[in-house]
Parts: sequence; structure tokens; C-alpha cells
Amino acid sequence: MFVCKFAFQCALSCAAIVQNISLQITAPAELTALMSALRQGEPAPLSGGGKRSHRFEQRVPVQSYLIALAVGELQSRRIGPRSSVWSEPSIVDAAAEEFSQTEEMLQTAEDLCGPYVWGEYDILVMPPSFPYGGMENPCLTFVTPTLLVQQKINIDFFYNLNI
Repeated sequence: MFVCKFAFQCALSCAAIVQNISLQITAPAELTALMSALRQGEPAPLSGGGKRSHRFEQRVPVQSYLIALAVGELQSRRIGPRSSVWSEPSIVDAAAEEFSQTEEMLQTAEDLCGPYVWGEYDILVMPPSFPYGGMENPCLTFVTPTLLVQQKINIDFFYNLNI
């Protein structure tokens, strides 16, 4: 899996500077591109074969440091009305089970903080070789596979906070 931040854009990294994003990514046909923005339809095959075009749009202005991109052999499972979990095929079902209560968490967060403005909340489970714990980006949160404990202890902790 390829993960990228900053390398594909030239922008001042400053909280005061925000921008909307519209991006088209060309990737080999067997790979899927994801981004911290809303997907615009299904990937389109390009003439000549072997590649697909992935289109994204972020309508909520964001700082440059919140723009992230991942490309890899990814599959998804829908886990709620506005959420999917993405990962390598070997762990996608375990990831879907682990994060199956994402919608309840989003609703609780909205009760506390107001509406979720990004539209989609997807989770990308990184491969074990990814050396970082995770990163929250608009529309797409990158998480470590060590969260896949198959006992939902992370969910139990969340609900026992008694907020």
C-alpha cells in the first residue's frame, strides 16, 4: 500500500489557509485509490487498459495537512449508512466486524459536538508494516491493524466513559 501526504501538492502548511479539493488519481486497474475527500462515482477504466481513474472532491475547505491519499489492493465493506471500512482483502471482514458500531459512535459524537460535516466517515485499516498508529483525516481515518482485537474492547471502553 502506498500512503502519501504533501508530496503531491505545493501548499503552505498553515491552519489559516484552507482550500477545496478536486482531484483525479490514475492508478493500476488492480489497485484502489482513497483520499480524504468524497469519492465521485466508481473508478473509470482508461483507454489503453490497465489503469483506472479515481475522482475525489472535498467541498469543505481544509488545511493542506489534512489531505491524504492511499493506494493499494483494497476492499471495502459497508458498516453503516455513511461509513465503510477499507483494508487489504485478508482482514476486511475482521475490520468490518470490529468497526460495526461506527454509526452509533458518530451519532454520540454528533449529540456532543453537532453535525458531522464531512458526509462520509470511512476507516482505512493500514497493513501491519505501516509504522504509525493512525491519522484522522476528513472523510477517511487511517488506523493501525492492532485495533482488530476481535473482542470489541475498544467499543466497550467508549461506551463506559459515561459522558
